[in-house]
Amino acid sequence: MRPGRPSNPAPPALPVALALLIAAGAVAPVLGSVPAPYVVEQGDVLVITVYAGGEKQDEFTDAVSVNGSITCPMSGPVQVAGLAIPEIAARVREVLARSYYVDPQVLVSVKEYGGRIYLLGEFKRPGIYPVSDRLTVLSAVALAGGLTDYAAPRKLRLTRVEGGKTRVRPIDLERVMDGKAEDLALRSGDRIDVPRRGF
Repeated sequence: MRPGRPSNPAPPALPVALALLIAAGAVAPVLGSVPAPYVVEQGDVLVITVYAGGEKQDEFTDAVSVNGSITCPMSGPVQVAGLAIPEIAARVREVLARSYYVDPQVLVSVKEYGGRIYLLGEFKRPGIYPVSDRLTVLSAVALAGGLTDYAAPRKLRLTRVEGGKTRVRPIDLERVMDGKAEDLALRSGDRIDVPRRGF
């Protein structure tokens, strides 16, 4: 038990719906919304597989460099940072179709995610977590084991750096649970703070 916590019984736990969602994985489809596609960034490790003539022709793995590119063995650097997976596949396909293959098909997947998010405060398991495809506020709550009994679920704060400016966005987790507020997709560098409720 943390110092300074009251000795009287713990306050009521989170709403039953929130507990059930966390147990189920807290995925966005429960709310009937689809988060934005994952955007690749520096440090992500991609696997690119190339098919042509109905057969697998090549497969390579590369990490997105500091300048936002990967290196295709036959065509050199290809800029990919800031693109979603389907956009990367289309770009690599376009490059390879210029001189190497006739009508190539390209599959791209993320082997490792380079980004991180920071979950602080009244999470059951606060800490630093990797960003993954379609990670949202609710799935981040589930990733950190849910909120403690002392959390204030209506007063979460999402801190994000956009365009060189730090922006703080309040999040009412109960409204998100009810489908009345957006379940925001998270980006690398995002920080979610959960304060303690007042007594």
